[in-house]
Amino acid sequence: MTAPAAAAALVPGAVLLPLAAAVLVVVVPTAARRVIGLIAAILTAATGIAVVALVVAHGPLAVSLGGHRPPLGISLRADGISAAFLLLSAVVGGVVSVHAAVHPPSTGIAGSRDWFWPTWLLAWSGLAAVFVSGDLFNLYVALEIVGLAAVLLVALGGPDAWRAAFRYLIVAVAGSLLFLLALTLVYSATGTLDLALAGARLAGSDDGALLTAVLALTVAGMALKSAVFPLHGWLPGAHGQAPAAVSPILSGLVVKASFVVAIRVWTEVTGPVTGVALVIGVAAAGSILWAGLAALRATGFKRLVAYSTVSQVGYLFLFFPLATAADRQQIPATAALTAVVTLAVAHGLAKSALFLAAGIFKEQLGNDRIDSLTGRGAELPVVTMAIGISVVSLAGLPVTLGFAGKWQLLSAAVDVRAWWVVAVVAAGTLVAAGYLLRPLQALLTGAAEDGIDSAPDRPHSTLPRVVTVLPLLLALVTVGATFAAVPLAELAIVGQTPGGPR
Repeated sequence: MTAPAAAAALVPGAVLLPLAAAVLVVVVPTAARRVIGLIAAILTAATGIAVVALVVAHGPLAVSLGGHRPPLGISLRADGISAAFLLLSAVVGGVVSVHAAVHPPSTGIAGSRDWFWPTWLLAWSGLAAVFVSGDLFNLYVALEIVGLAAVLLVALGGPDAWRAAFRYLIVAVAGSLLFLLALTLVYSATGTLDLALAGARLAGSDDGALLTAVLALTVAGMALKSAVFPLHGWLPGAHGQAPAAVSPILSGLVVKASFVVAIRVWTEVTGPVTGVALVIGVAAAGSILWAGLAALRATGFKRLVAYSTVSQVGYLFLFFPLATAADRQQIPATAALTAVVTLAVAHGLAKSALFLAAGIFKEQLGNDRIDSLTGRGAELPVVTMAIGISVVSLAGLPVTLGFAGKWQLLSAAVDVRAWWVVAVVAAGTLVAAGYLLRPLQALLTGAAEDGIDSAPDRPHSTLPRVVTVLPLLLALVTVGATFAAVPLAELAIVGQTPGGPR
């Protein structure tokens, strides 16, 4: 890896800048938090984009903090996977931050919302640390930061969200514990927690039980944190009960952090293990189909969107059986990797737009019922348009980044003759179209009993115009990004091992 001079400041800056801002907004007067928080968010997004530009221009970057190299020093690195998720964080984080700054009621109940900015910036710092960490211990610490911050963000929703936040806390701790056991095994076998060094020392290892244990513990912990079936029960409550500005962060970004950790361990430390791949493949298929059927039965809009996240996460975890099949056939798993990275970015954009839109309708109607949406599309046409475009992308229909990602996933499955994956993706797409079209159908058909302004059970709220435009902006990015699908795929494999990920 090469590291231009700017990388020494920008890569750590992507982590330290939001961390410092999180501390700063705690000590400033409450009235100043929104302004300082928004400025910090814009600077953080700009830093992340600058790192992406460096990766595109110079390839993978490596930075050793304090000049000390592993195993003694702390290493950060930014490769293609880091760049893709830093870019997603910059776009989603930037838009959600504007939404939160312009419309504070979306950040939690009165009295709690003052803690949105320090908690959100702390979570952003943890996310960046996950994406650029070069060793297992820092990945563990970063995951802890992300998990605890996410739990606090859910709790900002008030007493109705506290039970879901507590369940989320239990899950986050349990997932981290499993990962801690995995990295302990790695250290005992290799004497290092540096990803590259540990992978090199385990390469060619004939200790199959050790590799299986490390990978099984890691994947189980990360599947729990990402809400893969049947470990998904906590997510619909947490994401559905969270404040309007928090749900996009959780679904668009936070669930991706644990997926990235699983990818890192799989591709750089252990390599494929057939038994683990088989189990996670079944779980991924279960996520896609079971959560899709649950979404069909959901009566609340945000809960439907949350079940959709469980289903969409299943597509990401199909990487593991596809990578294992590629390894058996001695071909690189680059096709599977580029497909799931593209899908992750597409899902992050579209799901953030959909959650923002769902939050707006919930606030305006005073409830979250899908049947309450009937005939109200014309009253918030810009938001309804955002929902329509997001639905198309999440269902994987043309012309969106979601379509490009699913096409790449199907191509990767055909390449390794994983026909069961093709069948699952096809069935999942049909189910997704069914549940995602439900709120859109309600908005565009039937007649509302009264106008939004006369809804009897809601507190009166006048939305700033920019708040209604932001979901549409994110949704349109999913369309525009379709034309960047090839460069995004090329970016995803920057810095991967020669011949592709293991």
